[in-house]
Amino acid sequence: MSPGSVRMRDADEDSLAVSEEEEEAMSGSQEEAEDEDGSGGSYAATGSDSDPATNSEDATSEEADLGVLEGGEAGGSRALGYRVIDSESLKRLQRDAINDVAAIWGCTPAIAKTLLMCYMWDKERLLNDLGDKGQDAVFRAAGLVVSDGGAEAGSSQPAPAEAAPSSSGTITCGVCMCETPAAQCSTNSCGHAFCDDCWQGHLSVQIGEGKARHVVCMSFKCGVVCDETLVSKVMKGDPTLLEKYSQSHLQSYLEDNARVAFCPSVPWCGHAIEVDGDPYVEPECACGLAFCFKCAGAPHSPCTCKMWDMWEEKVNGDSETRNWLAANTKPCPKCTKPVEKNGGCNLVVCKCGQPFCWLCGQGTGMQHTWTSIANHSCGRFKDELDARMSEAARNHKRYMFYFERFKNHADSIRKEKANRAKLLARIAASEHDGVEARDYGWLVGALDQLRTARRVLCNSYAFAYFFFGGAMFADDFTEEQNEVNRNLFEDNQEMLAQEVERLSGLADRAGETLSLDSELRYAVINSSTNIATRITNFFRLIEEDLYARVTSLSAQIAVPRA
Repeated sequence: MSPGSVRMRDADEDSLAVSEEEEEAMSGSQEEAEDEDGSGGSYAATGSDSDPATNSEDATSEEADLGVLEGGEAGGSRALGYRVIDSESLKRLQRDAINDVAAIWGCTPAIAKTLLMCYMWDKERLLNDLGDKGQDAVFRAAGLVVSDGGAEAGSSQPAPAEAAPSSSGTITCGVCMCETPAAQCSTNSCGHAFCDDCWQGHLSVQIGEGKARHVVCMSFKCGVVCDETLVSKVMKGDPTLLEKYSQSHLQSYLEDNARVAFCPSVPWCGHAIEVDGDPYVEPECACGLAFCFKCAGAPHSPCTCKMWDMWEEKVNGDSETRNWLAANTKPCPKCTKPVEKNGGCNLVVCKCGQPFCWLCGQGTGMQHTWTSIANHSCGRFKDELDARMSEAARNHKRYMFYFERFKNHADSIRKEKANRAKLLARIAASEHDGVEARDYGWLVGALDQLRTARRVLCNSYAFAYFFFGGAMFADDFTEEQNEVNRNLFEDNQEMLAQEVERLSGLADRAGETLSLDSELRYAVINSSTNIATRITNFFRLIEEDLYARVTSLSAQIAVPRA
């Protein structure tokens, strides 16, 4: 079977998904572990000299307000550079960001929200621009009314009403040109007034077409954003569209915010990830799916996102099939279909009936001997064709070397995932025999470490394929430097692989018997610690000795936290 038929994204997803049985088995262990060490995966408060107990209570209270998820691997993820949040906490986080800007700049929450949406929820950049460029420039860019010279910073001064009420208490709507009672008209913050029917039609179209995040005034060349008070008043008779308007603003916090992203699980689990700043992380959602925050693909460190895209295209596409065809077949000079030589002399005959020379690919007659073809000599073209075939065969062989090792570790991830699920179920069942689940925390932790190490090893072969001997970094290293780098990389890779196999064997032995033997437990813990150290050293080598010397492109990756 062609390697191109293997879809490694599914394998990786399978290796990372946590089943319901696993979650149930894990819940008891984690809750008791939280009682034991007092951490419970909560985020510690920082920057305070108050009593530690008070800090702990404040941190717990704050996270309860935010809806930060605990349990699974979401709790404690703050130390990993990210946190898992649910839909309710998203509303709270959005509201907090709005209130922060409103309090700092002294504007209304509605204005603060419009400004933040314009700045893609980058509060720091917004406040910097307000200070550097001034309020007028920032407000104008966001579609807000520019304040008068004497207005306080952050206030919104509406322009004079374009359609003033007549003596009869009516307003001439500038859209339908009807005389409408003033009570049935609404005025935007820019001062332009129209009848509610026209406002409703305008807002319905804009919201229905997905433009709810930036609905502007109907007046010609106005461009001022319709404020939420106006939208709520006019659209109160259509709760469906009003809810769509509100949801679109909440979605903006997710889709436009560079620090927040949906979990890419299918179907969506309802969670999102917020990073502390660095987007080059590989978070694991509470649903069990791990992914690259930057590209939303499978975790792929030490590969860059670009490398991983190229690798997946190579594995899942037909590029290697083409390489095999180039290395082992030649096109018929008549119908151009590939023909494979199956022994015999150098005269081959295509299914279309065209005979040609295998050495040079030129069409010939049928008359030939074992060593020659009548009225034909190959000449210079043969050498060029042989060189192309030799290069294609060499590239294909090199690819298969890395692909086979990549696939072996991917298969091991799948196998160990199944073993992990069985082990967690057995641990949960063992509680009935008087053994507490937390007594096996060392074994569950070792399996988690093993999964991380397998993933690093698996992806390291894709990294090596592109970094050593490929064209991507050919201009960054000489052949001698490349050889030294490859040997150093492979030495570290081999040491990590050996320790991974050792831990795999120890974990299998411990899992089969659920033994609490102290000698075996210490061996598993020591091996797990050694793997964490080797992963750290491995990535230090990649970042400081390899990527740091690359000048042809930007190379940033997520570093696993053991």
